[in-house]
Amino acid sequence: MKTGPKIAIIAAALVVAAAGGLYLFRGKILPAVAGTSSAKDTARYATVKVTRGDLAASVSASGQFQPNTIATIRPDSNMPTRKIVKILAVEGQRVQAGEVLAEIDATGLDLSLKSSEANYQAQKVKLANLKAKPVDMDLASAEASLTQARVALEAQQENYDSVKVLADKGLASRNQLSDAERQLASSKAGYEASKLSYRNVQLQSQEDVISSQDSALTQADNDRQMAKIVLDSAVIRSPIAGVVAEILINVGDLVSPSTSIATVVDPDPIWLQAQVNENDMALVRVGQKAVVTPSAYPDLRLQGKVTQIDLHAQIVNNVSVFTATIEVPNRDGKLLWGMNADAEISVLSLKGVLTLPTLAVKTVNGVSQVSILDGGQLVSWDVQTGAADGTRTQIVAGLDEGEEVVVQSRAKSSSGSTTTQGQPGGAMGQVFRVLR
Repeated sequence: MKTGPKIAIIAAALVVAAAGGLYLFRGKILPAVAGTSSAKDTARYATVKVTRGDLAASVSASGQFQPNTIATIRPDSNMPTRKIVKILAVEGQRVQAGEVLAEIDATGLDLSLKSSEANYQAQKVKLANLKAKPVDMDLASAEASLTQARVALEAQQENYDSVKVLADKGLASRNQLSDAERQLASSKAGYEASKLSYRNVQLQSQEDVISSQDSALTQADNDRQMAKIVLDSAVIRSPIAGVVAEILINVGDLVSPSTSIATVVDPDPIWLQAQVNENDMALVRVGQKAVVTPSAYPDLRLQGKVTQIDLHAQIVNNVSVFTATIEVPNRDGKLLWGMNADAEISVLSLKGVLTLPTLAVKTVNGVSQVSILDGGQLVSWDVQTGAADGTRTQIVAGLDEGEEVVVQSRAKSSSGSTTTQGQPGGAMGQVFRVLR
């Protein structure tokens, strides 16, 4: 606190008081109240200095550990119901991604793959032949077949007519006439089929034929790949690197696509699902540090970090709580799924700031003030405060390091009654200083 402004303000106040019985209050003239503090009274005031230090505050929470990744493994959705023939992992085993955990009976699945592979190759060859053989050749072939069918029909028609004439004259038997009729009918059917084939070839272009066959090849390829997926899924593999938390089947069990085979978890880092009281939620933020103490290891202090906050409250013992996810390192795997732990979430951490005991700061009409001794008089001094940790308050402006303020305390007067020391009142309470 500088001496110059202090002397000037007090001198001005005394001059005004002497002239008109008034004091200066933040630029306003107020009536003076008689009374001064004696040296004896001043000696009874307890004072503290503005010091530079750290402020810290935390919010308590508790909950259970949960792996950050949980993989529940099931057979492929296209796998038919089959038996488990081998289990190749045990609970607690550390596995790599792709490592085999169990095997399902694959009898017949290899035959389905071979059949679909053969069909795929056949469709592939057919498409290649179509691309190498122009449609014009198909049309010429169909036209030649149609001509041949027409010639055959005409020949059978002439034969039938001849046999009919002879039958009418009694020179041909009824069986001969019936045979001629059947041959004529067959020739007519062959001719109609040749006409239809010829028209179909006429209507189709080279692009249409190839496109249709290309679609058939694609379908065959899909069938082949699906058969391979089903065969491969008979070998159950871990999709992630981690620890086998559960084996949920036994050898001989029938399993289907809905059957859970095993659970594999990634335990590092592990997550503490900590429950925070709703009254503290306004202070908790993602990114804040936390000190985690597992119940199983009470001497262990782990450094964690808040990574997620659930925005939906749960009711626990008639109290609303929110879940804060705290990420905790677990390289040695000591922390297990479901273990309990407590956490202290750091919601305030300031280093090397000016502070005073919170009891030395009061609020008057929304303004933070402290009490100081100035020339034997108790004066209210405006200050700007910052954060507080419950016992000390940050001083942002209005005081310098080392300056002293009065701490409110209670003392007995000579009459035996209790009075408040350090609280402006009477004549001393009417003298105020202007914030620098």
